Amino acid sequence: RPNEVTYSSLINTFARANQPDKAAEMFQLMQQQGIRPDEVACNSLINAFARANQPDRATEVFQLMQQQGIRPNEVACNALINAFARTNQPDKAAEMFQLMQQQGIRPDEV
Repeated sequence: RPNEVTYSSLINTFARANQPDKAAEMFQLMQQQGIRPDEVACNSLINAFARANQPDRATEVFQLMQQQGIRPNEVACNALINAFARTNQPDKAAEMFQLMQQQGIRPDEV
């Protein structure tokens, strides 16, 4: 029976293949199977949407993480910053950077 590792791997695979809708399907299926998404699954889906220049959908996943008590890390935040930058939304990128600082999340070398 698939577990969170299986689903996270599938989500990540679809993210890397630039198939965000398939990644989202796996994320939904995971939840339908009663498996609570973990940080890795959420980060992978955020990356899928960020790579596809869909920062609004990535933001929804980011908010879902917080609602479920999963503390966002630098992976999620940096993916969002990059998505905002690529879609010409510098103010939102700056807001995300400020949120990182407020929450004590250290940016990486992106």
